[in-house]
Amino acid sequence: MEKPLLPVDIDAFLAKRVLGQPDLLRRISVSLYKHIHGLPAPNVLLIGNSGTGKTTLMRAVTDFYEAHQELARFRVMVIINANTLSAEIEGEDRTTRLFRKLEAQAKVLFGSALSAKELVDYLENATVCVDEVDKISGRVSGKPNVEGITTQYALLTLLEGEKFLYRAKVVEDGREVEAELTLDTGRLLFVCGGAFEELYDQVYACLVNRRDDRRLKEVSEVERKADGTVSVRTVTKFKLRDYLRLGDLFAYGMMPQFVSRFGSIAMLDDLGKEELLQIFLSAPNSPLRLCVDYFCHMGITLRLTKEAAVAVAEAAAKNSRIGARALREIFNGLIAPHEFDPYHSPLLQQTETGPSLVLDAQTVTQYLTRMD
Repeated sequence: MEKPLLPVDIDAFLAKRVLGQPDLLRRISVSLYKHIHGLPAPNVLLIGNSGTGKTTLMRAVTDFYEAHQELARFRVMVIINANTLSAEIEGEDRTTRLFRKLEAQAKVLFGSALSAKELVDYLENATVCVDEVDKISGRVSGKPNVEGITTQYALLTLLEGEKFLYRAKVVEDGREVEAELTLDTGRLLFVCGGAFEELYDQVYACLVNRRDDRRLKEVSEVERKADGTVSVRTVTKFKLRDYLRLGDLFAYGMMPQFVSRFGSIAMLDDLGKEELLQIFLSAPNSPLRLCVDYFCHMGITLRLTKEAAVAVAEAAAKNSRIGARALREIFNGLIAPHEFDPYHSPLLQQTETGPSLVLDAQTVTQYLTRMD
């Protein structure tokens, strides 16, 4: 590279696509820097509620490779659900199945006429993103989950950086032949993520029931009232990142050998009102932007007042367990009655530029009140 990308450069790129989560982005940026420079790169385990940005981050990594021509050899990347590796297929083990996906992606990106040397290079420098990794827990409802344990062992083989023999079709002297490739899985970068929803309740119960030396911390909050008086109250706040220990992951059902193969464990913060507002207004797949395009096809301009947008974001912030997905649920429910027949909607206004559907704060508040 003429100008080497530093971790701060990678962080700046990702931060334009993933809102919030500064600690996570720094960790990922360091792993990516090491990966593209051939250094031992720590695999990353993401823990965060649904809708906090795990999948968005994985897609941002894809964009990062695509945006830099000098990183073409790192562009082979797959995002898979952990459950897709959970069942054996006759004649094909889990590891082979994963490399089949990587090989297919390599040939989509670089053509099918790859030599053995080219294919090995693309596969060994690939990035593997495994979503919903919490679903392969070794325990389900307090009972051993053999399928989950087996899948963890399958991934463990790759995470440990072992040599793997893989048969693939390659081109030699202009002919397609089948060759046995020796792949060094230690050069793969793994980014695994999951909601680990029961982990929150598990750790909280441990604290309130005093099962170990951890205790919930109390903090004082100061409230200044309109009449000038000040009140102080003591509240107890629970954030998993403040209390999580590796032993909690083991108790959840993740094998110690599996967890130890991740050099970085990153906790995702629940998204606050400001982050949700920015996602709502700016994200390419925001329900608002998709709806604007929908009404545009009908010759109608959808307008949302600032106060209305804030009201939607505030309501979504109260649903911390589903994060940005709450934006979609709230807004889609709000706009649904007007999508079917917008020309007879009470919100339709005739303006100098044409018909406009205007959502104000009162409309949002009335909808939210009916939903309560």
